[in-house]
Order: sequence, then structure tokens, then C-alpha cells
Amino acid sequence: MRDRLYDASQFVFSLVETAMANSITFSGEENLNKKLPTLFVANHFTRMETFLLPYVLYKKLDFQVRSLADHSIFQGVLGEYLSAVGTVSTKDKDRNEKILGDLLTGRTSWMIYPEGSMIKSKKVLLSKDTFLIEDETGLHDIFTGAAVVALKSEMLKTKYLELQNNCDIESIQEFKEKYFLDDAENISYFNTHIVPVNISYTPINKGENKLAEFAYKYIDDISDALNEEIDIESNLLLNSQFHIHFSKAIDVKAYLLKSKRELQKLKIDTDNANLIEKMKVPFINLMMDEVYKNILITFEHVFALSLEYLEDRSFTLDELKRRIYLISRELKKSATYHVSKDLHANIYTLLNDEAHKLFDDVFALSISENILESMDKNIYRVHVENFKNEYTFNTIRVKNILRVLINETMILEELHRTIKSQIQKDLALVNKEVFYTIYKRDKKEFKYDYNKFYSVFDSKPKEVGEPFILYDQKNSIGCVISHGYKSGPKEIAPLAHYLFEQGINIYAVRLKGHGTMPEDLRDVTYKDWYDSFDVGYAALRGVSKKLYLCGFSTGGLLALLKASNVEGKVDGIICINSALSLQDIRVKYIVPTLNILNNFLSMFNADMDTYESEPEHPDINYKKHYLTSIGELKELIDVVNERLKFVTEPTFIIQGDKDPIVNPQSADLIYDSIASLKKEKYILKSNKHVIILEEDIRESFFEKICSFIKERNA
Repeated sequence: MRDRLYDASQFVFSLVETAMANSITFSGEENLNKKLPTLFVANHFTRMETFLLPYVLYKKLDFQVRSLADHSIFQGVLGEYLSAVGTVSTKDKDRNEKILGDLLTGRTSWMIYPEGSMIKSKKVLLSKDTFLIEDETGLHDIFTGAAVVALKSEMLKTKYLELQNNCDIESIQEFKEKYFLDDAENISYFNTHIVPVNISYTPINKGENKLAEFAYKYIDDISDALNEEIDIESNLLLNSQFHIHFSKAIDVKAYLLKSKRELQKLKIDTDNANLIEKMKVPFINLMMDEVYKNILITFEHVFALSLEYLEDRSFTLDELKRRIYLISRELKKSATYHVSKDLHANIYTLLNDEAHKLFDDVFALSISENILESMDKNIYRVHVENFKNEYTFNTIRVKNILRVLINETMILEELHRTIKSQIQKDLALVNKEVFYTIYKRDKKEFKYDYNKFYSVFDSKPKEVGEPFILYDQKNSIGCVISHGYKSGPKEIAPLAHYLFEQGINIYAVRLKGHGTMPEDLRDVTYKDWYDSFDVGYAALRGVSKKLYLCGFSTGGLLALLKASNVEGKVDGIICINSALSLQDIRVKYIVPTLNILNNFLSMFNADMDTYESEPEHPDINYKKHYLTSIGELKELIDVVNERLKFVTEPTFIIQGDKDPIVNPQSADLIYDSIASLKKEKYILKSNKHVIILEEDIRESFFEKICSFIKERNA
């Protein structure tokens, strides 16, 4: 196809391209080769694919592709546009010859949708190694046209070469006219290749949007089917991520020769007509197997299939989230399917009792479609009859989109086995597995960071920075504990072990950037520290009837911030020597060379970006740190100040009276600012900052922390 045909679409798609910015991802691009005559075969879920996908391939990958489109859309302005860019109607009497001409010469590749019309229900079944699909006419076999055209392209190349060898000028001319070859064009030396393509969308939304409003404004007579298409496809265009996967190319000539040899062994006639007749069905099924098994598994798929196997059981949202978490980890580990990045490691945030857009959106959808019904506070049940309802072909995408997603996965047996197994697993076992799975992932991340920044001369032993757990399944109380700025989990180890001996399970977190090398801390934000704290929270939440948050210094700020974001979800907070203002942090902790007490402004205006200070415990703490890290500490303090009014849980505040780092008045600020009705402040006589490591004094306030926890669980 000539470039001008594609360039003519620039204006037509300018608005669409803006809406689609950064919404398209690819995988398998290495399987594309512009030198090869290529026939793309793809699944067909939306009307827009017929004109949008070739455009996207050209704009994103510089790959020119013509498309075969249903005759019904060749009307009005859209029809004129499709014809202008080389799209061919399914009712074009010369359609096969046009496709074959392009494949024979290799001048342009083609995109064909063997399913035929749109498969709005995404219902695909496998019967005796043959795919069956459901459209508005009912169940039928996959169309074999793509297989026939591909096979013919290689057979015709052989025929053309024979004509050339025989110098049959008249037949050569007839051949060129039939297949729309210019006089100067030659047959490609490269074999025709099939590239199976899977197009996935996430999320699949519905509802009002500006593009739909525009369509309704200019279209007078809208049928139910068209109304559904406008609703769904305008939202896909504006609000969804497109993922396009290209499978490994299939060499048509190699497949043809292999099949011919197999038929000859069976003494079956292998003339061209018989070859095509015998090969077209298995060949198209080979292509479509690649298409269907390379679907991108999304959060919505896992959610929908989880409901499918929960059937009519009652469950809490916490239970559902934990099962989904384990499913996502197992899918990632097995590497059998293409899995959306939303189901990768950070999916643990699903368990942190905060807003989770993916879950919240699909949960709201299931409520709105009457698929889930509330039984009691936070207890739900699947309305099986509504969930199984497939409505009509032209309404299922609007009325039960989760059923569409399930239909799309019906042939993925391992996916179903994985999800069914996790859904049927005992809940206590699920909670325990979640706990250990998160912890193992946390340790793996530390190991990666430690090795990345390792220095023979400067790195501290791994046990200084590695997160650790102390867990006994008989204990019902859990406590997340965090160390302070420039430190590591070893700093809080004495308190962690003491509490565990008193029957309290512990998750000692490692704040991102800590416990390795100072360079690791340079590009880390306070949000990364918060996420690190969240890891411990997500792990302990499911195995604890009562959950407490405890932090030393900066860790105490993170405990307060977390509590403010999950109001009512934790049972108490303990913060030790935590500062609510940079002005409450002694300068010598940050920059010993500054002469004016707490003159942090001069530090931010300095030319240096790294500073050194001698810590109380150089075997644990960094000496060097970065200006950017101090800036992140300031941001954390500012955010905590804004959120303290939302801290309502019982709080125990501990502060050394002669703390050389944190001004003791900071304890008063925290006490006065939080909204907790039950709060306690304990001023400890000490001239040290890291009081947790001071053997002569720590026992006294360890006991008070334990009493604070135990008296609320008597």
C-alpha cells in the first residue's frame, strides 16, 4: 500500500491518537520481519479493530498492513475512508486475488480475522481439536479462508516459476492481471509467513463518555446493536489499555511440505486441491491456537474466574483479595500465560486496606450488574443465576462483561485449574501462604538490592539490613515494626524478639534504600519507605486477629501515616523517638559542620549533595547520606503532619528526655495532634537516640510496650 493512503488517515485519527497515547503495549515484536510476506490472523472483539489495528501497526511499528473487513461497515464516510486506506470488503469479488497478489510480491502484508464477524461474547470452545466460536448466528467452526489463502500463495509461487521456466509469456500476463501484479513486479523470494495476533483490552468499561456523546449527536437511527457497540467501543478507545501480542511466525511453505509428506505416507492424493482440502482445518486451528492461548491475563479475568469458582459460597472481600493475590503469584511463577503487569509483584497492595483501583472498579461493576449481593457487613455471595446469564449476543458486553471475560478463557485449562485450586483452598492456609509469599518476595528484593550495591570494603553484613519475621501460628496478635532513617532491621531486633517472646508475631520491615549502601538511598522516595512498611502490613494482616504498628524514629512516622490511611483497621500504634519537624531534629544528626542549630535552609542551598555524620551505631547506620534523602524525610514529615488528625487508634508515644537527635518536645506535638481518645506518652530518661539498643534502659519501656498491647487484648 502506498504511504499516502496511510498518511491520509492522519486527520481522521488525530483525536483518537491523542486519547490512545501510551495506551498500547506490544509483546513479540521480535517475531515481525518486514521483508517477509506476512498474513496476520487475529481475534475479533470490536468493530474498530478492522481499521484501527492496521493503522496502529503502521504508526507504532512502521508495518504496512491491509485489512479484510465485514461488508456491512463499508457505508458513508467510514466506507470511503476504509477504501482509501486499502481495506477490502468481505463481499469484494476480487478479495482473494488482491490478498494473494500482495502476498506473492511481498509488497504489503494483510490482516485477517478468521472468526468472521465480531465475537462479542468471546465464546470460544474446543471440540475434537477444532475451535468453535459463537456469533449472532450461533456456534460454528472457525473460517478457513486465511489458511486457504496462505497455502495458495505458496502454490501459486511454484506455478509462476514454472510459467517462467517454460517462457509462457501469455500465461504469465494472465497470471499478473488476475492477481493485480504490475508488469515490473516480481514474485518475492521469501516464503509467506503467518503471524498469529492476540488483541487484549483492559479494563473493559461501559458508560457515558465524550466520544459516545459525539456519536449519538450525529447518528439519528441507532439500533440496540449499534448502541451497544458505541457504548463499549468508545470506552475501550478512551479508557482501556490495548495489548497486542505477536506469536512466532509460521512458515507456510515449511508447513505445506511437512503436511504433504505426511499425506504421502498415508497414500493420500497430494494434488493442490486435495492438499488444501485436507490441510485447511488443521492449519487454521494451529493459527488460532496461538491466538487464543496468548491472551493477556488481566486482573479482571482473575476476579471473574474467582467468582466463577466461589459459586454460591459466602465470602468477605479480604478473603477474595487474598485468594486473588495467591493466584497472581502462581500465574507469574508458572510463566504459562502472558500476565498483565497489574498482576505482578506489587499486587500485594491489594491487601493493604487502602483504595485499589483495579479491585474497586471491577467490584463496583459486579455490584452494578447484580452479580454480587451483600449478605451482611462485608460479606458477599455470587448471584449465580445472574452471573451465568449470557443475555443476547448484542447485549452481553453491556449487561455481563465478566461473563465475556470468562468465555475468553474457557480453553485455558491450566488457568482454570490454578484458580479453582486456590478458591477451594482452606482460608487459614491461604492466609498463611500469603504471609510467607510476601515475606519471601521481600527478602528477594533485599537480596537484589544488596548485591546490586555491594562493596567489599563498605557493605555491612546481610543480617543488618535483611527484613525478618518472628512467627508462631498459635499467636493471634501481630506487630509491624520499622527501623529509622539511615538504619536497618537489626536496629529494632531486640524489641522484636522481646515482643515475640511475649506471644506477639513480628514483621520487621526493611525500608527501601536501607541496609545496603548509602548510594541505594539516593533515589528512593518517602513513598518507597511507606510501601516497604505496607509490605509488612499486608503480610501480617491476614494472620493476626489484632494488629499493631510500631516504629522507631522515621519508622514511627510511617506507623502513624499508615494508621491514618486505614482508620479502624489497626488496634494500636507505638512510635519511639519520632520527630514531627525537621526543626526537631538536631543538626549534628544530618550535617555536623553546620554552626547554626537546625539551620536546614543553609544545607539546601549548599553546593554539596552528600553529607556525613557519625552515627551512634556505625555497625548498623549509614555515615553518608544524600540531600535528596533529607528532602524525602522532610516530605514525609509534612505529610504526616497533615494526616495526624485522622489517627484515631490507641497510641503509645515514647521519647527520650535528652535525645541527642530528636527534640523531646516532638512527643508533645504528636500527642496533641492525633485524634486518638486513648493515648499515652512516656518520657524516658536517656541521652541516647537509639534507645532500643541500650541494654540498661530498654527493658523498662519494652515492658510498657508489651503492656500497652496486651491490656487491649485481655
